Amino acid sequence: MRPVTIMLALILGLVLAQSNNYFPNGVGFSWVYSSGEEQAFAREKDGLLVLEHRYNGRSRYADLLRYDPTGVYLEGVYIGGATQKYNPPLQLYPSAPLIIGQEWGMKSSIQGKIVAFVAKVTRLEGIQVPAGKFNAYVIRTSFVTQSGGSSVVESYFVPGVGVVRFVGADGSKVDLVKFVRP
Repeated sequence: MRPVTIMLALILGLVLAQSNNYFPNGVGFSWVYSSGEEQAFAREKDGLLVLEHRYNGRSRYADLLRYDPTGVYLEGVYIGGATQKYNPPLQLYPSAPLIIGQEWGMKSSIQGKIVAFVAKVTRLEGIQVPAGKFNAYVIRTSFVTQSGGSSVVESYFVPGVGVVRFVGADGSKVDLVKFVRP
């Protein structure tokens, strides 16, 4: 094999290996935020990963997530002892890698109510949070419901780690304090 061919094969292998870990997922991953919230992949159920949102050690609700080659999807939420499914599932992230200027979005329904979700990668920014220093993709996300509710959030996403900061429309910040990789 020629040296150039070998080098290209190695680079391709590294890129493919990175894409498998780009959006961290799997039982045992967890994130602790400055708000006191802990997010943890607690288990798998029916082919979906269950991401629990815990406060003071108690689960308040859980996201039901699907990871596939086209991206990361929110299939539904588990709250109050009941599962509520999105139809169709909401695409939270497109396939890796993220690119500055990239946009995605869709409409879905949950319990008969329409929701719209739009996201855009606005920039790459160096950031320091209690969990460390990172170069993060800043993703501006707008979420609107049929009943008139809405929210706009900027999330700072780091490949292989996840979201290291959330910034609300009012400027409030929630930072990553601890990240656990199994």
